[in-house]
Amino acid sequence: MKKREKYFSIILILLFSSFELTAQYDLTEGWEMQYLERQPPDKIMDLLGIKSGMTIGEIGAGRGRMTVYFAREVGTSGRIYANDIDELSLSYLRGRCRRLGFTNVEIITGKMDDPLLPEKSLDMAIMVLVYHMIDKPDKLLEKIKKSLKPGATLVIIDPVDKEIDREFGIDRSKPDVKTLTIRERVANSAKNSGYTLVKVDTSLPSDIIFTLKPTPVKVKIPAGEMLVSMILNNNRKTTSREFERMKKDTLKYDLSEIEFRKAGYEFIGSRSYPEAVAIFEMGIELYPESAMLFAEMGEAYLMQGDKEKSRESWQRAAALDPDNPQGKYLLENFDSLFEEIHPKKK
Repeated sequence: MKKREKYFSIILILLFSSFELTAQYDLTEGWEMQYLERQPPDKIMDLLGIKSGMTIGEIGAGRGRMTVYFAREVGTSGRIYANDIDELSLSYLRGRCRRLGFTNVEIITGKMDDPLLPEKSLDMAIMVLVYHMIDKPDKLLEKIKKSLKPGATLVIIDPVDKEIDREFGIDRSKPDVKTLTIRERVANSAKNSGYTLVKVDTSLPSDIIFTLKPTPVKVKIPAGEMLVSMILNNNRKTTSREFERMKKDTLKYDLSEIEFRKAGYEFIGSRSYPEAVAIFEMGIELYPESAMLFAEMGEAYLMQGDKEKSRESWQRAAALDPDNPQGKYLLENFDSLFEEIHPKKK
């Protein structure tokens, strides 16, 4: 009797275990079973914090091994954008979702360097066993960044080095093999594509989970607008001192050439020619090889009536950009142009 009870207990345990496995992986197809122990969907979703209502973009979704689990987890209030470049795999996934009744999955055929996901739409983007297959992933990561909402993350799940080495036949023991580790590759891509690597999870035996966040771009203060404001509200000497201070803080101020050109033209537009010249001189101090700044300063001098300084500025512009036909024309017709703007009094 006891023996029968023991056998009966074993059968119950086996049946219960089988039921648990079926319940946990009921969306999995036979050819995907090899990945279940390696990448359990429930564990991955728990680690990533995937929950109801989220909008997720899966790059390289293929036939949807992970997609269907994501779709069930986010529910009808969430959305999955399943991307791939393989149209046949996506056709399979479309049929798979129809069979399983998932209406919250949108199929997107992307490009090698652009997933074509909607801009600022995702709470999370995920790449599973995709990143290490791409030779030059940085541009793809840049494009993915555009699809992320503020605060959203990009998750890369990729094999540990020994798995990648086995897959591609890499022998790191050879002295001429200089292959980067997967951590080095992801870290480099993060830096090059404008991300910060915020977390590295090694709880899976054969894969590493990298979590990246777009690095906040600090908006610089436009130098041109500040200089115009200072000139209008202070004397020029005070503005010069402030300009010297601004030059030392390039992380805070946008001191690009266009800033000085715009500010200079604003003063030309208001017929404040000495102020325009002062702005152009500041720009030339930073960009002494800019033909445009010299040409525009020449225009300010021309409108002010300073013939020689105008000619001198345009000559300098022509020397810096000798192939510009407009500069040549202005110098050849300079005297008549000046007379037209400043006619001699009779």
